[in-house]
Amino acid sequence: MNSKTDAEWAEIVAKARHTGRMANTLAKALAQRSAHRWRFVDFRGPNGDESGGIVDIVAIRKSSKAPDAGLKKLDLFDVTIIQVKGGTAKNPTADDIARLKLVRDRYCAQAIVLFAWNKDKKVAKFCLLDENDKWVDTTASKLFGKAKKVAKN
Repeated sequence: MNSKTDAEWAEIVAKARHTGRMANTLAKALAQRSAHRWRFVDFRGPNGDESGGIVDIVAIRKSSKAPDAGLKKLDLFDVTIIQVKGGTAKNPTADDIARLKLVRDRYCAQAIVLFAWNKDKKVAKFCLLDENDKWVDTTASKLFGKAKKVAKN
């Protein structure tokens, strides 16, 4: 039986924490490239570690849609909830998806997004949860708007 030492476990945990922080930072950075009006709020725990709960990042912007009676344009918000997976972390389970959908419904979020990053496989992608509970690859630009134009020198 291949049993790991305390030092080996400590190294594994440290690497997982680092990967989680990097995946979270990369998700926000890639999304912000396309997001002119969106703001991204993450819920990291002490020392930047992962915190409890199913939602890792909330993307929010003022809604420009016609509001209900009594409200004015830009009084309401558009909300997208994002779960982040880094390294070899598994995709959300059926129970995780059910929880994400409950949060979406509770806060009237427009979308549930999964951001997956694996440094070794050179994968960084956004996936949108469809009506059949399947993850469909998408882009930050499709989720959060058009990419910003880069000024030419």
